[in-house]
Amino acid sequence: MPTLTADHYFTLGTFHARAGEPCQDYALSGTLKDARVYGLVTDGCSGANARTDLGARVLALAMEAELQHTTSLEDCFTPESIQRIRTRLQAMPLGGTPQDYLASIVAFCATTTTAKVFMAGDGAYATRHTNGTVQITEASWPDNAPYYLGYCLQPAVAAQFNASATKGALSVQLSTHTTGENSSTTQDIPAQDFLQGWTTEIALSDISALTICSDGISQISKLESLDAATACLAFKNFEGSFVKRRAMKALAQWERSGHIPQDDFSIAALARVQQEGAP
Repeated sequence: MPTLTADHYFTLGTFHARAGEPCQDYALSGTLKDARVYGLVTDGCSGANARTDLGARVLALAMEAELQHTTSLEDCFTPESIQRIRTRLQAMPLGGTPQDYLASIVAFCATTTTAKVFMAGDGAYATRHTNGTVQITEASWPDNAPYYLGYCLQPAVAAQFNASATKGALSVQLSTHTTGENSSTTQDIPAQDFLQGWTTEIALSDISALTICSDGISQISKLESLDAATACLAFKNFEGSFVKRRAMKALAQWERSGHIPQDDFSIAALARVQQEGAP
């Protein structure tokens, strides 16, 4: 029987570094009492021209608190739990303005057999299969304008998104790319599904690792997101801060090759580790 381990990492991109701005990405991971593991990444909206580094952290901590109170995978990312997160955001716990709380979130919670992935806003998730194949799925919104859970603080904006989604005039495109294949697949998801947060379940029987990323994975100069995900999933061992080590090594290699992360970059991942002597 495999065991699960999880880790995370986030770093400042060159765009914000040159502007003297803080990192607007954040990431967390951990293990729950029943041995389920979780990870999450949040990405503050740069276009808000606000302190969305604050909102990214509040959103991450609110989601982590929800996951820590679940007792099964079925309890994760339910409409009720997402509403509780909205309520926490509406309290504006660190003050500021509504724009400060605009951030995307991608999260997972997993047992040894199944992972449940949640996404509100934009971002990506990727899997490494036992045969070495890597697959990445990315979410993109029209005009790069995603719906954030934090729009609960801006009712007029939320109403506009709801009206467009109800009319069927708005959809989110999920693009999937796989190593060794020259083609990609796309799927249009009704935006209404994303307004409440979109979820999917992934069977882990033939998967050795799963990662979630902010959209910074697609903004590394001269590097395809699939290649970036493949490098980040190339773990050599799973002890301690294995995601941090792997990501930092990949970043150093990319810099030497002229592949520079333009945007902030965050990643959280799980690994299924086969115990020694297990079949």
